[in-house]
Amino acid sequence: MTKYSQKGLSLLETLITVAIAGVLIAAISGFINTALNVGQATHSQHDTLQQARFAMQRMSRAVSKSRQLRIPLGGSIRNVLAVSLDPTLDRNKDGWADANNDKDFLDANKNGTRDTGEPERIDEDAGTDNNNDGLAGIKNIDDNGDGQVDVKNTTDNDEDNGNGEDANNGIDDDGDGSIDEDTDKDMNSDGKPGITGVDDDYDGTVDDGAIDDDDEDGAVSEDWIDEQVFYLSGTTLLERLPNINAVNGADYTEYAIADNVSQFRVERLMGGNGSAVLVDITLTLSPAGGKPFTLNTRVAISSGL
Repeated sequence: MTKYSQKGLSLLETLITVAIAGVLIAAISGFINTALNVGQATHSQHDTLQQARFAMQRMSRAVSKSRQLRIPLGGSIRNVLAVSLDPTLDRNKDGWADANNDKDFLDANKNGTRDTGEPERIDEDAGTDNNNDGLAGIKNIDDNGDGQVDVKNTTDNDEDNGNGEDANNGIDDDGDGSIDEDTDKDMNSDGKPGITGVDDDYDGTVDDGAIDDDDEDGAVSEDWIDEQVFYLSGTTLLERLPNINAVNGADYTEYAIADNVSQFRVERLMGGNGSAVLVDITLTLSPAGGKPFTLNTRVAISSGL
């Protein structure tokens, strides 16, 4: 009879094998978990950086494509940025700028049709409530940083307890460090419709109409100043844009453009020539458990127009 020898692992050998396998599995699991954590952290950091860059790009473009810095007002550093809307922006591609509320133009040849080379007239007849939102300053925004919102007269466009003290003339009439931020119904304060001695609407007559008809088109206060606003709500940075064909200055939509914002600082500066208005913007995003990202830029108003 042939005898077969059966030889297997002893209990001790089996336990040793299981222990070694456990150590190897634990080590591999640790490497995998570390790799996953590093991957998640890298993704989070990348997402944070992308948000910061996107938000800064939106704000920089808004400043460069604007004719007027609305907030910060002169001499202040704020966590709010507001500018007049890009006069070339046409989101619905209808041939009219979004900021041209009354859709008028300089009809140089007086044929009633907008021909090539005839520019649109934008923000030229704003009225005493410059942005036509029915409130002092900008709706739901503390314009001058005094802790109060929309509590003054609706014609107090910079919330400084004055009304119409800064004519639309490129000069700081009220000495507050801002320019043209609180115009009256006669926007240039010359006591005449439109510009004194000028045929503003090319109809062949000069200074015709009411004193508050700043473009001499027979209507008053029909082209308010549309505003693009960036401000913090908790740790979320919001962007406010007027709706297309807005019916007034309170007709807008807000969008979140960055989360986990720990710093939003906006400073108004004057350029070296004493006339250019500069905006210095600092934005910091601090995701939970991640590395903060800070971006800073300085942009001149109207530099992109």
